[in-house]
Amino acid sequence: MLQSRGPVMFQPLFTTADIGLRPDASVEHVVKAFLNIGEALASRWIEMPRGILLLQSVPDEPASGAIYLYDRDRHVFYFVSFREGRDDALTAAEFDQLVSEYDLVSRTANPGFLSAHMPKTGLA
Repeated sequence: MLQSRGPVMFQPLFTTADIGLRPDASVEHVVKAFLNIGEALASRWIEMPRGILLLQSVPDEPASGAIYLYDRDRHVFYFVSFREGRDDALTAAEFDQLVSEYDLVSRTANPGFLSAHMPKTGLA
């Protein structure tokens, strides 16, 4: 099936330790700290036992969202990008469509497979 924005990629950004958080920090605290870095809010938040999918947006700018996946087991944040089209100016409706089209809920439920398909970095 042809996907509207081409292949999806998960680019590791940083770990919770990189932003000064302890491994036992609550999920709410981790997400709040992440959002504070970008001075943003979570327009969408899908929480699974092993991962969290966020649409991070600038307040009062509905077409400013970007998708991030947080691997709760490895404490790593990933930027979700697409080979074609913008991936940093999404609306909530576009997020909903991309979540369905690219089955991002399954990837959020099992983010551990992401590191197996990533180039070697200091994060994996």
